[in-house]
Amino acid sequence: MPDNQGLTEQQKARKLYALAGERGLYVNTNFDLFTHEPEWIALQGGTGYKIPLINPDSKVDGINQNAYTSPLLFVTLTGLLNHGTMILTGGPGLGKTTSSELAGPMLTGTSLEDVLASEILGHPQLTEEKMIASYDLGKLVNSGEKIVIPSRFLECPVKIIDEVNRLPPDTSSILMKVADTGKAVYGGQLLVGKKGPLYATANYTDEGNFQLTPPFLDRFDVAVMVTSPAPWDLRNIRRRGDEKLNGGIEDLAKFPKELKLDLTKIRKEINSLPEETESGRSQVEEFTDFVYASLRFSEAASQNLSRATKGNAWAMNQNNSPAGHFSTNPHVYSTNELTIRTMKAMPRYAKAFAWFNGDDKATLTHLKKVIPYLLWHKIQPTETAITENPFYANDRIAFVEELVRKIETDYTEFMNHDIRKKSYLPALHAIKEGKLSTKTLTPDELRTITKNAIIKIGEVDSPWAINLANNLGSLYNSRQNFLNNGGE
Repeated sequence: MPDNQGLTEQQKARKLYALAGERGLYVNTNFDLFTHEPEWIALQGGTGYKIPLINPDSKVDGINQNAYTSPLLFVTLTGLLNHGTMILTGGPGLGKTTSSELAGPMLTGTSLEDVLASEILGHPQLTEEKMIASYDLGKLVNSGEKIVIPSRFLECPVKIIDEVNRLPPDTSSILMKVADTGKAVYGGQLLVGKKGPLYATANYTDEGNFQLTPPFLDRFDVAVMVTSPAPWDLRNIRRRGDEKLNGGIEDLAKFPKELKLDLTKIRKEINSLPEETESGRSQVEEFTDFVYASLRFSEAASQNLSRATKGNAWAMNQNNSPAGHFSTNPHVYSTNELTIRTMKAMPRYAKAFAWFNGDDKATLTHLKKVIPYLLWHKIQPTETAITENPFYANDRIAFVEELVRKIETDYTEFMNHDIRKKSYLPALHAIKEGKLSTKTLTPDELRTITKNAIIKIGEVDSPWAINLANNLGSLYNSRQNFLNNGGE
C-alpha cells in the first residue's frame, strides 16, 4: 500500500481522483481536457478524426502538463468549492449518478448511505415537502405550532438531484434558490443548507422529460457531457464486480482515512491562490471581462449604446435581425449574453483547476481550459455558427471552444493595440486621478482629454473599441456627477 502520510491537501485530492478511476467507480479514459494544447495526430482514413497526445515535458510556462476526463475532474472541483453546482448530462446508464454519489465519501467524508438517503429522484409528482422542508406534523396537530423541519436533501453536504429534467418547470423552479445560494424558504422561514456541492443529472431529451429553462440552467456553474466508456475501459468496470451479485459498491466507496480532505483548508488555499497579473491587473479577470463584453454586444437591440445588449434584444436577435455592421465578430455567434453568476464562476473554477493541477497561480491557460464547461449549457449558437459548422448544433463544447478562440484573437488585438496604450489608458488615468502626469487638470481640460480619446478610439472599427470609448464616457460622467454634487 502506498505511503499516504504527510501529503498536502492538493496531493490527497489528486490521489482520490486517481483512486476513483482505478476502482472503476468512474472509468473513462477518453481524455478531453488538456492543460496545454496536445499534439493532434491525424488519421489518414475515416472522416478527419484526430488523436491527441500530451507533450512529454512535465511543465510548460510554469504549468504542470496533465490530461483529464472532464466529468470526474469537474465533479472533484465542484466538490472542493464552498457551494459548487454542476449538471452531468448524457445517455442513461453511463455513471452520471454514481460519480455524483461518490463525491460524498470521496470529497466530504459523508457516508454513501447518507448521500443516497438524501438524494432527490426527479419525477413530475415531486412536492416541495419532499424537496425542501415540511412542518412537524405532531406539533402542528397537537398545538397548531408550525415548526419547519428541513429535508434530508437540504441538510446533506452533498446534494444530488437525479434526472432533474423529469421535473416540470414549475417544480424545478422551487430548487432555483437552493442551486443559486444553498438556501431555501419554506413557510416564510429561511433555511440554510449544509455547505457543499449540488449535482444534477439529466438524460438526453426523450418523451419522458422536460426542457430545462435558461434561468434554471444558469444556476449551475458547470456542465459536462458524460460519454460511454471506451471498450478497453470495461475491464476496470468488471474488476469492481457485479453489483447485482456482490451487493453493491459500498466497500469501493470507502476511502483511506489518511486521504480525508480538510475542505476548510482547501477552500482557503484556492481562494488565496495568486492570479497572473499584468500592470497590476489580474489577467484572469481581464479576460473574463472581455469574454463578457464580447458576447454582450448587440447591434440589433438599439442604436443607444447603453441598451445595445442582447438582454435588451427582446424583439430581435442574431438570427432574425438584419445584418449589422459587424458580421464576423464573436457576438454574432451566440443568441444570448452571460450573467453575473457565470462571470463569478469563471475565476473561481480557474483557481480551483490551477490548485488541483498543482500550479502556484491561476493563469489565462487555466481559465481558457475551464470556460467551455462553464458556458456550453448556457450559450446558444446562432444560425451563423451552425452554418459554419453543423456539428455545433450537437457538440456545444466544441462550439464554445471555437468561440473562445475567436474572442482570444480580439483580446490579443485589444491588449497590443496602440489605441489602448496611447489613448485609452492615459485618458483612464486622467479621469480617475484628475491629473495628467503631475499636473492637476481643470474640468475643461479633463473634458477635452476625454473627448479627444473617445474620438480617437472611435476610429478603430471593432466592438472592443466601442466598449472602451463607452467606458471612458461613463467614467467621466460619473466623476462629473460626483464633483457637481460637492465631491472633491
